[in-house]
Amino acid sequence: MLQFEYGGPSMSLLVSKTPDRYNGKRHIKRSEVNPVLPRWQFVISLHLSGKTAQEISELSGYSTTTIYAILSHPDSIALRQQILKGTAQEFEALFEEVVSVIRGGLKSDDERIRLESAEKWLKAHGKYQPNQVKQEINLSAEDVVIQILNQNQEESEDGI
Repeated sequence: MLQFEYGGPSMSLLVSKTPDRYNGKRHIKRSEVNPVLPRWQFVISLHLSGKTAQEISELSGYSTTTIYAILSHPDSIALRQQILKGTAQEFEALFEEVVSVIRGGLKSDDERIRLESAEKWLKAHGKYQPNQVKQEINLSAEDVVIQILNQNQEESEDGI
């Protein structure tokens, strides 16, 4: 043991003593560029692919509580948001191509392709309502006649 005196109380220093900053809880080193561990990235990728916590647990070797802890960690949340933002940007980049394909389908010679393209376009714009079409198909002849009479009556009342 070495003894030092520097004008204050004497201090002893063991040559093999570990510095105090390493005596605390050991923390995992993470780089500033990639703050999420590779095994955590694996867990996040499984989560984003739609796997349940139990399936991720079986594939990764982590317990389900650890899976939930990893997924709720701020670094994991930030990585997930970054991945989803990139996916959204990639989707937006394909938008023009999708529109041109639908436009080409609407101009196709095949009637089936034209109908499918029209359906996709109507769905994308919120104008496709298959339930309304089914209700109209299930109408009897009497219901159709009643609707026509009601429409005529409304038109005649508006004209008075």
